[in-house]
Amino acid sequence: MKRFVQAIFLLASALALGFALYFIIEGRSGATEAARPVATRQVQPESRSVSSQGGAVSIESQPSVTHIPALPNEVILSVSSFNIDQDQSEEQILTVRKTDKTDGKLFIVVADYNEQKKIWIRSWEAETLATKLTTFSIQAKDLVGDRNPCIVCTGMNESGEQTIAIFRRASLQSSYAQVLALTADSIQIGESERPEAYQLGQASGESWSIYVYTSDKESNNILDQIKDRYAWDGHKAQYLKMGSERIPGAQVERATISKILTGSEKDFESFLQGIWYESGKSPSDTSARLILFDRDSGAISFYRSKSQEVFRWTESHSTRYGLYVRSQNESVDDLVRLMDIELTGSDLVAIRVSEDSQLKMDPDDQWDGTYRKLPRDIAASLPGVGAVDDGKQNESPDAAARGLASPVLKLEGPYRTPGGIEINFASPRYSMRSPSAPAESGGFELFVLGDDTVLDLIAMRSDGSPSTRKTYKASYSETRSGKDLIRSLVLSPAKAAIDGLEILHEDDLTLEQRVKG
Repeated sequence: MKRFVQAIFLLASALALGFALYFIIEGRSGATEAARPVATRQVQPESRSVSSQGGAVSIESQPSVTHIPALPNEVILSVSSFNIDQDQSEEQILTVRKTDKTDGKLFIVVADYNEQKKIWIRSWEAETLATKLTTFSIQAKDLVGDRNPCIVCTGMNESGEQTIAIFRRASLQSSYAQVLALTADSIQIGESERPEAYQLGQASGESWSIYVYTSDKESNNILDQIKDRYAWDGHKAQYLKMGSERIPGAQVERATISKILTGSEKDFESFLQGIWYESGKSPSDTSARLILFDRDSGAISFYRSKSQEVFRWTESHSTRYGLYVRSQNESVDDLVRLMDIELTGSDLVAIRVSEDSQLKMDPDDQWDGTYRKLPRDIAASLPGVGAVDDGKQNESPDAAARGLASPVLKLEGPYRTPGGIEINFASPRYSMRSPSAPAESGGFELFVLGDDTVLDLIAMRSDGSPSTRKTYKASYSETRSGKDLIRSLVLSPAKAAIDGLEILHEDDLTLEQRVKG
């Protein structure tokens, strides 16, 4: 009996010790877990399609991870990361919509990492004037010139007005003060290049002005505008109105204006359809920039002397003087180009372009300016450009006339050389492997320039930014080997220019694809 009691005692002691160890380990695990940054998956807005005659373009935000949860009355729409307080870690800026607000205005919420507590905290939030999500852009810009970035929120409201809200970090605090908020027909930040001393951190830079354009209600010309200038006032720590001037618009016949500025996106899109070149330059000038608007295929193409960029035309919003366009790069999904296009003449438009991206793009890749529409008869007479049959399928007449049409050739699957180089095409992307070079991947573009089919390979870095662009003249042929189909692709290194293709004196790349019969 005594041994039985001892056995029961030992068993109870072992169970008690086991339970104690379990709770100790669980407690430490919970403390460790609590010390980690909290991450919640953002709520995604449902995908939508923007219809066009050429098909539907899908717009959908990419999933991101937020470090703080949404409040019960919030829907998280997008997440951006910036270093806005000059510490060693980036902050998150969340775009949210409040479900208990009826005006639909977008809010921003700043999530900051607390080094002492080792947790992410909601440090600050503010209301903006924008309501349309797809026009909304958040950027961190040093507007004042003292290396203290401002949070700059731009977009549009339901009335078709452009909006801006600028917030500046309060000294030694985690909160931000609103230093400017307004709506207008058009808004522009007057960015200018700052001296080398600023770039090296040796001196402050000049503050940038904000230019605001509204209609001149005292004028009979609908295109006349009032330009207000807002400048930084260091004593009041605000952007204040410093002056106004009248900007006379072009004397365009009212009948023309009534057909173009109707308030309908489709009417202005029809006016834009075609090729536009830099005003003040000849369209045949190799230094002239060209923009091709092709709403039928849902594309906007930007041409410089040695490069071509193709963007998907995802969305348009009518403004008082024209159109606000959102476009997305075909190869780099994160690169969004926003265009404010204004009618300034019967065949003239003023274009202001901004990129809603944190990628470091080519500083010379500037597209702001005045553009004139290129008549079809002049387009057909340009060097390297010939007239085409109007009955040709799947081509914009203006694109075809300019010689920049989509080629019949389609590249899909792997092509290989005898030396072991392999290029795998999965439109619009490619990957390349070579025994003598590192692997690369990116996007590719096929287009016709004059009589040549051109292939551009745009390699991407690991962070998604463009690395190199290689241009080739592509020659394609098919032969039979028994039941197998042999597809041959010869790539000749070249340089693309507006007036044609220049073949370089470099070795061709000959690849084959075998399709089993």
